[in-house]
Amino acid sequence: MNRHVPIRQRMPSCLLLGAAMLPLPALAAVTDIGYVDAGIKPPSAPHTLYESIDGHRFVKAGLTLYGFGAVTDDVNFGSSYGIDGAVPTQQDPAWWEAVVQPALTAGWHTRAGTFFTGVQGSYNLTRGSRYGDAAGATPGHPEQARLDRAYVGWRSGDLWADTLGKDAVTLSFGDQKFIFGDGFLVGDGYTDTGRYAAYYIGPSEGFADTAIVSLDSHGWHGDLFHLETHQDIGEDEISKTRANGANVDYTWSDRAKFGAAYLHTYNSDIATREGMDIYNLRAKGQPLASVPGLALGGQWVHETNQEQDIDETGWYLQATYTFHDTPWRPQVLYRRAEFSERYDTLFYDFAGGWGNWFMGEIVGEYMLFNSNLDIDMLKASIKPREDLETGLIGYRFRYHDRDAAGADDKDFAQELNLYADWMVTERFFVSAIYAVAFPGEGADERFMGNDHTAQLFEVFASYSF
Repeated sequence: MNRHVPIRQRMPSCLLLGAAMLPLPALAAVTDIGYVDAGIKPPSAPHTLYESIDGHRFVKAGLTLYGFGAVTDDVNFGSSYGIDGAVPTQQDPAWWEAVVQPALTAGWHTRAGTFFTGVQGSYNLTRGSRYGDAAGATPGHPEQARLDRAYVGWRSGDLWADTLGKDAVTLSFGDQKFIFGDGFLVGDGYTDTGRYAAYYIGPSEGFADTAIVSLDSHGWHGDLFHLETHQDIGEDEISKTRANGANVDYTWSDRAKFGAAYLHTYNSDIATREGMDIYNLRAKGQPLASVPGLALGGQWVHETNQEQDIDETGWYLQATYTFHDTPWRPQVLYRRAEFSERYDTLFYDFAGGWGNWFMGEIVGEYMLFNSNLDIDMLKASIKPREDLETGLIGYRFRYHDRDAAGADDKDFAQELNLYADWMVTERFFVSAIYAVAFPGEGADERFMGNDHTAQLFEVFASYSF
């Protein structure tokens, strides 16, 4: 689950609510493959290896390097184990991760449409603390390579341009990235844990064995899809979940976007997902033409599974104000999010910036994962330059149901994150964040009486060739 996207490929926070659905790598031009939605990073393949004289056939390649390092102090509030004593982590883990990600894409433009294909591999490693990251998800200094994406597809080109529009229909198959609604529900097909290393960078995102039909026409977008997710659970075993679903959204001028989706996880190695039905509604927009800096939006998800007694809900509402005519373009955001006690984040993704959807670099990354949780988030940011953004994010975490958490107090923690994102060059990106979390009584109970202040400092970098 790739948590980091360079600034130049991110949408402003005010535009991230219910973003356009992203079905697959698409042919943006005859000689370039890119994603429809600007908030998502496609496989990087900027170098042309071959291009026909007429420009209708091409092969491109690229290589992206990722690096990450973290040092902590009492990151689990003084405990040397994860929450509820689940896994050993050491009291002050420090670790680093590295990823090498080569990619190859090709396309062929014909009168019958455009055919395209691509592959992307990932070589990952984690070093440092004995138990790896602060969640204990990558112990034993793992190092592994895997094929993350291998897909083929076709787009309709000019076939129905007069009625539906150019490139209105897309078909694709294989292992590929698929996302809708900012990744709040669906956006990441692989969880980077265990032997595959690089838990924080999360380089693998492709869903396996996908089959996707997409339509884009006159403001409407729709998908019919089959997806499969994988996660390494140790001892050479992979947990799988298979899902079918449908997805639609409508963009109204430049003022609003509305979307809905339905998923059915018809087969899963996770008992609560077996036979689950999931419903999603979302909306975003700028409701007042006279106040262009104000944006509102939110999402709602309902999950049901009668055999497993699942009847859960997750939602958020968000308001953002951007001072467009003020130096450094200050932006203020408030979000309220609630997740019931057995809510499943499913295939959620880091998409669009800090706080989406791993809320809190300490609590959200390594302790509580948007289940049985109520979150208040306040974010303020500035852009001193076009290539530099910095900001402060405050969180209050409370149990949605303290009895379900086995706690006597609802207050889990408060957290502050101070971050800076710098696009050094077109290819080189650096981000740093300092986080501090103050435990509440609810955290004290879960961490067996440990109630120290947690601190963390992280640096992330990427370079694309």
